[in-house]
Amino acid sequence: MKKLLSLVLPHKRLFMLALASLVMSAFFGAALIATLKPLLDQGLFGNTAKTEQTSQVDRVFSYQDELLQDLKTWVEDMGFTFESIKSSTELDFENPLPWALLVVGIFFLQALFEFLGAYTIGKIGLTVIVDLRQRLMDHISMMSMSFFKEMNTGDIISRVGVDVNRIRNAISVKLGEFVKEMALAVVSVIVLFLLNWKLSLTLFILVPLIGSPIVIFSRKIRKNASKSQTFLGQMTGHLKEVLVGIRIVKAFGKEQFESDKLKRTNQSFFKYALRELKFVTITTPVLGLVGITVIATFVVFGSIIIQTTSMSQGDFMVFVVFVYNLYQPIKRMARANNEIQQAAGIIPRINSILAWENSLPEINKPRRTAYFPDVREIEFRDVSFWYDGDQQDQPVLDKVSFTVKLGEHIALVGSSGSGKSTLVNLIPRFFDVCEGQILFDGVDIRDLYKRELRQTLAIVTQETILFNDTVQNNIAYGMSDVKEEEVHEAAKKAFASGFIDEMPNKYQTVLGEAGTRLSGGQKQRLSIARAIMKNAPILILDEATSALDTESEREVQLALNNLMKEKTSFVIAHRLSTIRNANRIFVLDKGKIVEQGSHQELVNKKGIYFKLEQMQQGGFNAF
Repeated sequence: MKKLLSLVLPHKRLFMLALASLVMSAFFGAALIATLKPLLDQGLFGNTAKTEQTSQVDRVFSYQDELLQDLKTWVEDMGFTFESIKSSTELDFENPLPWALLVVGIFFLQALFEFLGAYTIGKIGLTVIVDLRQRLMDHISMMSMSFFKEMNTGDIISRVGVDVNRIRNAISVKLGEFVKEMALAVVSVIVLFLLNWKLSLTLFILVPLIGSPIVIFSRKIRKNASKSQTFLGQMTGHLKEVLVGIRIVKAFGKEQFESDKLKRTNQSFFKYALRELKFVTITTPVLGLVGITVIATFVVFGSIIIQTTSMSQGDFMVFVVFVYNLYQPIKRMARANNEIQQAAGIIPRINSILAWENSLPEINKPRRTAYFPDVREIEFRDVSFWYDGDQQDQPVLDKVSFTVKLGEHIALVGSSGSGKSTLVNLIPRFFDVCEGQILFDGVDIRDLYKRELRQTLAIVTQETILFNDTVQNNIAYGMSDVKEEEVHEAAKKAFASGFIDEMPNKYQTVLGEAGTRLSGGQKQRLSIARAIMKNAPILILDEATSALDTESEREVQLALNNLMKEKTSFVIAHRLSTIRNANRIFVLDKGKIVEQGSHQELVNKKGIYFKLEQMQQGGFNAF
């Protein structure tokens, strides 16, 4: 409950309004029950309550007579008569209209406050969830790439989607229901003690019996809800992987293998979800057993008390109704508490993401705050890097040093795992160097705002990323007020305009999730068009032409060569024929630059690059 309230407290004004409304709804609900007293005394029991002593209900609700009398005086002062209105605590069967109007009025007020309370608490729930989901999205989007290496994508989706929705239901529905029923229970307790304190004490001696199973079951529910949601997140992640890689799954005939993997996780989810269900469903029957025991005990003692005191039958019947009115809210509170505890078990999963520290925090006082359109020099100075910072392992990059001037075209080649992709991933600060520095015009990139640093970069990766949006929005990703002519020109330079014009809605065609409607070559050309559209001074091309056929590769390579004349470019390529015009080629091996120079210079050295060249000319792909 505390964890849930911690989400609500920032909206304490609205919560207090909801609380006050639900309390008033409970009060008028109790008043509605009290109106049964004259009906029971005078209608059903033939005025048996006409004892020498005034009944407790008469005393409790005598304020109604006083209120009507004050109203009568005020109306008469205004020139009206008040003869037709009689005491609301007596039922005149010859003229029941005042009693009927009172009942309808009280019910109207009860319904009004119930609506106001439910609507307000529902609004709080929606506000909390919208804010929480936005906080999660803001936090996740700002995390470093190491976060996404450690967290399962499906688990993140499960936490932001499924978990947050369960919290919303707990706040919007169950928390309001819990508060409402608690208010009704409190009002019922007060009225019971006012009616007959001795009988009430007998009743409340057994109240701890009602509370104990709620406390015990709440802990069990919270614990198992947390574990079941953890396995649900794992299932979501595994399902996402299978759907994304379904072609590989089918090509290898591993449908049953993947199904068995999901089955194991599913069985673990079932185990804890079933335990959770057991404690949720057992709560109500146990409370029912305890409740009927309390009521039976109360009836035994109540029958004795009513015979030895002047308590009227109407008072006793109202007392019985209030006892029932107390028992029912406790049952409903228990059911609401079950879902609240389920949500409480989920909240730590949300908080664990929000508490995750960014390994690449933004600096407070950058050395350079304005966006710089040209970077005249990029320097790697004794750069070493280990994933997870584990310096006991072989470094991915080992004391790499070089300087690149404005407009230079740098190519990176080497076997798989040599550190090519890691090197270019350090430039936009997807990761931070473990040792050494990367300098832009003499300024360490860790002393720059990440957003401004990344404005200088355009990236085309080996894994093409497209969004479920229009062609135009994918090319002009994140840009506002862009002209259609500029988008068309970028597509033309990337040799993508031909197949775009053949689409049903051309540039307004929605591509579908991950661009599944396009071929690999088409997706890569749209990705290149996006990089062209950004027109950043630094280009990073991580095997950007790898998915293109020979003809398309030739056309796109010409476009890229023209584009890179005015850009500082880092190109990772597996086909050496595409990088022959590079100003310098760096050959990496085991995290070190072992050779560098132009194509011809490296061929003349007859080293690693020469061997790679010979292998590709002989029909072997070394990468």
